[in-house]
Amino acid sequence: MDRQFELTITHAKQFERFFGWPILVIFLISFIAMLWAQATWVIPVMLVVSMGMAYKGYMEYRVIRFFAEHEAVTRVLRYRLVDCWISAVSLFVLFIPMYVNEDAFILTGGVVALWGLTKSYREKKWEERIHVHQSGLPTYEKVLEEEENGWSHHQK
Repeated sequence: MDRQFELTITHAKQFERFFGWPILVIFLISFIAMLWAQATWVIPVMLVVSMGMAYKGYMEYRVIRFFAEHEAVTRVLRYRLVDCWISAVSLFVLFIPMYVNEDAFILTGGVVALWGLTKSYREKKWEERIHVHQSGLPTYEKVLEEEENGWSHHQK
């Protein structure tokens, strides 16, 4: 289990380095180019961005799952993973009706915006549910920064 966790952490760090800022830059450039030129090539680019978002959520789940000591914490982590996947799919789906039907784009954009506006509320409630069962659960960023301390925390 120790070796598997180390491989997961290494893989997560590589993914963060490769897809962190570059994906954000690709998204912003693609969005500006799409508004300027209305190019349909933005749809596959957004598919890649969405897949990256979904995979990042999966890596976060895999890393933090090792520290979960209660089944309810694992369940909340699964809910967060599903939320991440819904956000990724909705981002991708948002760009398809832009070229098909403007009214569908406005409706889809409203749904995606509503989902995005409620994200902080959902995260707050999930954090409360996690802290009820396990108050010392480290964050994903903390585990990636302090790999050795994170693993020794799990061994306690």
